[in-house]
Amino acid sequence: MFRKTPSKDRETTIFQELKNELFPHMAGVNGHLKGLMDRHAKIIFCVMLLLIVASFILTFFVLNPNPENQAEHIKKELKAIPGELSGEFSALQDLTLRAAKMAELKSEIERIIDKDSISKSDSAYLEKAIEKLQYFNNHSHEN
Repeated sequence: MFRKTPSKDRETTIFQELKNELFPHMAGVNGHLKGLMDRHAKIIFCVMLLLIVASFILTFFVLNPNPENQAEHIKKELKAIPGELSGEFSALQDLTLRAAKMAELKSEIERIIDKDSISKSDSAYLEKAIEKLQYFNNHSHEN
């Protein structure tokens, strides 16, 4: 399989070459699986039905999740995270919040700039938004 296969046709893709190379092997496996399914069709069907019934029983009767238990379980798992990882998570959360705020500010700035005339309140908001955006940009370069 790792030998170089020269292709006479320049438009042949790697997927076509792989198909040509592996098709005989896949056809053999397909034939064996088909024979296995033909010989044991009833058993396979019964196992599938058994799995469906077991899944139904587990879903609706045995595994009955409570939202309060899930919230407590998630809190316990988060407390179990080592200190350095929790710092990484908080830094990642801070970055995503900062990126979302920057995107919101940029969209608001673009919306105000696209207007034909700007009111005093828009002008004041634009100044504050540009200052915040500069703060976020400078703060991100420091980190």
